[in-house]
Parts: sequence; structure tokens; C-alpha cells
Amino acid sequence: MKRLVILAILATMVLGMAGTASAVDLEAKGQFQFQANIMDNSDFLSAKHSGSQEDDLNFWFRARTQFRFIANENLMSELFVEYRTRLGDSNNYASSVLENGNDNSNGARNLNIKRVFLQYRFPDTEVLTTAGIFSINLPGAAAGNMVLGDLDAGALTVSSPITDQISVAVGYVRAYDANSTDDNTFGKKIFGNAANNQDDELDLFYAALPVTIDGFEATPYVMYGNIGQKTFSAVASMPGLTAPNAVAFNKDADAWWAGTSFAMTAFDPIVLKADFVYGSVDANQRQNDREGWGMDASLAYTGLDFVQPKLVFAYTSGEDDKLDNGSERLPVVNNDWAFGSYYYGDSALTKSDLDSNQQVGQMTVGLSFEGISFLDKLTHDLHFLYIKGTNDADLIKNNPAGLTNISPNGQFLTDKDQAWEVDFNTNYQIYDELAAIVEFGYIGMDLDKDTWSGYTDTNGNNRLDGKDDAAFKLAVGLVYAF
Repeated sequence: MKRLVILAILATMVLGMAGTASAVDLEAKGQFQFQANIMDNSDFLSAKHSGSQEDDLNFWFRARTQFRFIANENLMSELFVEYRTRLGDSNNYASSVLENGNDNSNGARNLNIKRVFLQYRFPDTEVLTTAGIFSINLPGAAAGNMVLGDLDAGALTVSSPITDQISVAVGYVRAYDANSTDDNTFGKKIFGNAANNQDDELDLFYAALPVTIDGFEATPYVMYGNIGQKTFSAVASMPGLTAPNAVAFNKDADAWWAGTSFAMTAFDPIVLKADFVYGSVDANQRQNDREGWGMDASLAYTGLDFVQPKLVFAYTSGEDDKLDNGSERLPVVNNDWAFGSYYYGDSALTKSDLDSNQQVGQMTVGLSFEGISFLDKLTHDLHFLYIKGTNDADLIKNNPAGLTNISPNGQFLTDKDQAWEVDFNTNYQIYDELAAIVEFGYIGMDLDKDTWSGYTDTNGNNRLDGKDDAAFKLAVGLVYAF
């Protein structure tokens, strides 16, 4: 009941603001989706091989609504709310007693403020400022950015055109802060409270220079990150920034990245897109250092009405077999990069892919046929991927007791591991705003038995029988976008 009251108050506030502030236009858009996911062997182990992810059938509902309050073309704010739930979960019944007698009246529903920000242009200029919590994305032309993409975080960004061909964008992002407040008693901070006074922030500063000329686009960028001394120890789930033998930091760490996106349409209908990025984490302790690089490319032919064939390729540097020299993989804050629609992500339906910040140290080559259409309103996408690890297998063989954030679940691949992926996705547009989507994905995983059979990670997961099983998904959903 409490949650319903909150929703009613929120709706009243939105309608009230629209009614009383006559100078402000209210614009609403969003996406509601309901789906069924059948996913088997997500850790590439079946039930008979002690797989831990065998709850195959799940139903999901997600609702996203964006309210924009527009004063004029130079000033607006946005409130973006999201509700997501797995049917049957306790948060479905926040005001009831379940049949088994468990009182769940205090259960919390997954209703969140996803983004909230204001945006304005400085008077008589094209300087655009955005402040609040919103989606942060570094440039990515071929398949999103490998380092930072689709991260909802507190930020302040400023962008402006310089000429008709060149623009500039700069930004500050508070990506993480475990303890957001210091103790304050009678107006005085208590610095002796170690729990609330930790150097545990992750701050990012970036600059990008988009360049656009006829048939050519490129956006070079740089980003600096300050990683607080306590950040890694406070956030054990940051596998994209840690080294295989990481220990607690003894001081703040410095990180930086430099890269560029690239797109060429001068030879249309042949379209080339590519990205390159290099990154480094200097942690003052060599075993905590991390540096590596990544690149991707796609070559598409867009001259056909019924299909768009596309070749794709990606490569990211991998680990060597040593522990005392840190990591050789690309540092990742929030990876939003994806080819295909299963292993690396990019599904149109929630909770139906396997994307992870661990999926660097790999080589990928593939062929896609996108927008296949022979009937009105009905389209298909078909993806074939071959994936091979670039991490030295001896790193795993020589450290059977486990390494930091390296699990035998098929996300971290060595140079003796490989996988094949096939995706076939269908979209039927029932109305302009309503689509029925069916996604099928299959991943045949070949993990080297000699490499993984003796390895147990720090959470006790292992492949002591050396087995690997294929993973598959069948996701069926309705998506209403307005």
C-alpha cells in the first residue's frame, strides 16, 4: 500500500506541475515490456554437471517512463522512472501475505528514479550544460564503447560547437561513492568515524572532440580517473578495474584512457565503422596496475532494401602468465560494447543476455544479416560469431587456488578457449508503437579441460570435471514504446 501511495503522490506532482506551470510543456515518453525468458546453462554447465543457473523459465516486466518539463528550446529537465520485477519475486506482493504464510508487507518493489537532470543552453550561445543523474557514454561507432557506456551516474557535462565541422564536449562524473555523507553532530564533522570518512570515490573527467565532414566522422577523446584508496576494497564487484592478484590499495590510483571512434560513409552504400582505445591504471603497487587496449570494426553494405550484411571484428589485449606485473587487459568502468545479442549483450529484452565487464581479453569475428525483411512489418536479424580468448592459459593453470574476479563461468577466456554463437531474432510490429519480439541464441562453449579442471575461484566455483555445456536462450516479449 505504501508503494501505491508513493506512485499516487508522484503522479499528482507531475500532473500538478503541468497544470500550474503554464509556461512549461510536459512531454512524456517511455517503454513498457513484458516477456518470458527460457535460459539454460548460463554458466556453461548443465544441472548434471553441477551448473548453478538452472532456473530456466522466468517472466519479467519492466516499465520506463520519461517526463520532460520543457520551458523552451534552451531549458528543460527530465525525470526518468523505472520499475522492473521478476514475476513471482517477493517484491510483487509488497502489501500481502503469501500463501505460505510469510508476511511480506515490508517488501520493497523495484521502483527507482533512474535518471533526473536539468539541461540548458547559456543565453545567446550554443553552449549546452547538463547536470544531474543521466546516462554517460564515451564515443563508440561500431558497437558501443568498451570502457564506459550506458552508465547512469551523477555528472556535469558541457558541450558546444566550435565550427560547423568541429564540436567539443567535457564532463565530470562521480561514478561511485560508497559513503556519501560524513557524520555531522552539532554542525561539526566527526573525522574519527572511519566508516563514514573513507577515500572511496571513483571520479572521472573526460573531453571529446567530435569532427564531422562529408562522408567522415571521428570523435577522439581522453578520460582521467581518480580511484580512491578504499574503492577496490569497498567494491569487490569491480572486475573491470582489478588485476588478477589485486590487493588493497595503499594510496589513490590514477587511471587514464585515450581513444577515438570513426565512421566513413564516403563510399555509401559501403559503411565502415571502427573504434580504438587504450587505458591504464597506475595503483602505486605493480601487482594492482592494469593497462591494455581494444579495437573493433564493422563493414556493412546498406544498398539492399531487404537485408544489411555486415562483417564484424574485435580484439582486446589479454593477460600474460605473471602475477607480479599487474594486468594486461583494458581497464573497464562499465562496458556497453556488444556484437551479436547474447554473449556480449545487446538484447532487446531485459535479463536475456550474458554481458559482463570481464569480457575483455578476447578476439571476435563475425557476420551479421540485419533487417531481413520479406513481409511488411516483419524483420529478422541473424548473427554468427566466433570468439577466442587472448589471455595466457598458463595464468589459470599456475594459480589453481583462484585469482581476483576471475571465474570459470565462461566470461574469462584463455587462448585455449573458444566459443561459437548463433542468434536469430524476430520483430513483428503489431502497431507502430507495439512490437512482438522473439529472440533465440545459442553459444557453443569449448573451455580447455587441462586449463580449467584444476581451477577453483575465490567463491568456490570450479570445473573439476572439466565439462562445458552449450548455453541457449529463447526470449519472447511484447514491447510498447511511446
